[in-house]
Amino acid sequence: MVTIDYVVFISFLVGLFIVGSILYKWVGEPDDYFVAGRNLPPFILAATLVATNVNLYSFIGQTGAAYQEGISIVWQAWTGNMAIVFSGLFILPIFRRLRVRTVPEYLELRYNRLVRSLVGLLWVFRLAFWLGVTMYTGAIAAETLTGIHSFTLWLFVFGIIAITFTTLGGMWSVALTDALQFVLMLGGALILLPLAMKSVGWTPGLIDKLPQGHFEFVKQHGNYNWQFMLAILVLGIQWASTDQGMIQRTFSANSVRTIVKGMVWAGIITTPFILIILLPGLVAAVNTPGLENIDVAYPMMMAKTLAPFLLGLMVCGLFSSHLSTVDSNLNAVATVFTADIYQAVFNRQASKKNVLWVARLTTILAGVLMILVAYIVPLLGGAVQAYLTIISIMDMPLFVVAVIYGLLWRRSNWQGALAGYLAGALAGIVARFGFGVDVNVTTFISAGAALVVCPIVSLLTPLTDENQLLTIWKAKKADQEEHTLGQAYHIFPHSFWAKTGTLVLGLGLVSFVTGALIGSTGHSFLASIFAIGGMLVFFAGGLIKVYAR
Repeated sequence: MVTIDYVVFISFLVGLFIVGSILYKWVGEPDDYFVAGRNLPPFILAATLVATNVNLYSFIGQTGAAYQEGISIVWQAWTGNMAIVFSGLFILPIFRRLRVRTVPEYLELRYNRLVRSLVGLLWVFRLAFWLGVTMYTGAIAAETLTGIHSFTLWLFVFGIIAITFTTLGGMWSVALTDALQFVLMLGGALILLPLAMKSVGWTPGLIDKLPQGHFEFVKQHGNYNWQFMLAILVLGIQWASTDQGMIQRTFSANSVRTIVKGMVWAGIITTPFILIILLPGLVAAVNTPGLENIDVAYPMMMAKTLAPFLLGLMVCGLFSSHLSTVDSNLNAVATVFTADIYQAVFNRQASKKNVLWVARLTTILAGVLMILVAYIVPLLGGAVQAYLTIISIMDMPLFVVAVIYGLLWRRSNWQGALAGYLAGALAGIVARFGFGVDVNVTTFISAGAALVVCPIVSLLTPLTDENQLLTIWKAKKADQEEHTLGQAYHIFPHSFWAKTGTLVLGLGLVSFVTGALIGSTGHSFLASIFAIGGMLVFFAGGLIKVYAR
């Protein structure tokens, strides 16, 4: 980076502080801080969801994985996009109708306060761990781009900026700047892509020069093989349904139909975007093989390829994606702790002023914790492996008790939910760290333990109160407000076109799974046709369903 690049970058940072100070005046109620007053329209919601799904973890961690393993890492994002569409169509409308701010808050409605508080406490640390991963990627990128090799310096620079920005404006800071950050990310990636591809002779030259198997979308062997595709799809649905940093954005929407449209379009828009990001990682595998730290592949391509000023703009795009992830998850930690621990356990009569004060203090403390966590990420094998490890252990048990049993089985109770969640997380820890099982298998072990333990304990303990269940089951149908506004959305399709969209969606999912299974036989090209084609059909079904009346 030269002087002009630093001028562009510093100007960008100053602009963020100005925006944060303006938005500080918008925050007068707890809902303004946590869920932007529930007033986000479809476009801003879609942009902020895309900015969440495509972040510095994508630019650094996933591109580094592509550098080492090949293009098949793309399925971590692509199945995530399918999951966003699925969750938006079938799961999040229920949460929005319940008007909750966090998943633990929903768990109290469905089970009891003990489940809410315990899961809330565990998820404060789980979100802090993810924040540590993102801070690690930011510091690695900054070291490579600036030549200032001080991991600690960049951790504190980025940490202070993100903490200050989020503390001032809450979810309004997160949401409104995400739209701008999305434009910067897309613009920066589009600048680098043609320059990188030209250096290797465009697509034919890239395929010819890559190591064998690097351009196979569906692999028989390797870390990101056909088993990974199936495991990460399951994890993706869990993530899109229960991850606080993700769904808090949807809770900020102004209606249920806005959530559905925003989720479907976010999944579709992100799909080509992630391919644009990963291709420079493959180019780096050709131009600079043998990197000691694979996570520097993308920033190294930037530093070597982009001219002054363009590099500064690209750095702004990268940092904006980093801030997008950090500020949303800092806000999520503040929401979970304030709503599910402080208000639920310690001070149920807290004033609005006290709630905002605790939320801002929690944001600061969570920021300090994320900086500390960043130091242990290299010990877990880098950004991708660290993230996959934590979600394979912590996330699937929550999905089982909150969504699978919580929404589909009336007999599940708080005893079963608590036992199932703890059993699943413990089984995942033992499998991953005790026996060294990979994250694909760990995912199914943690989910399987929760699936078995929850119903057994539930059947051996008393029934849940029927009135408590009625609140949840009523939320599966459009409420009176939706009908009055003419914005009713039906999870279970009523019209011909809604039913057609649901059928197309199902056919796409079947095709995707078929492609993954074909990949187990070694027929990569055929498997790719079924998997990618199925994904596109799945998206088409989602669009038909969301716009059907």
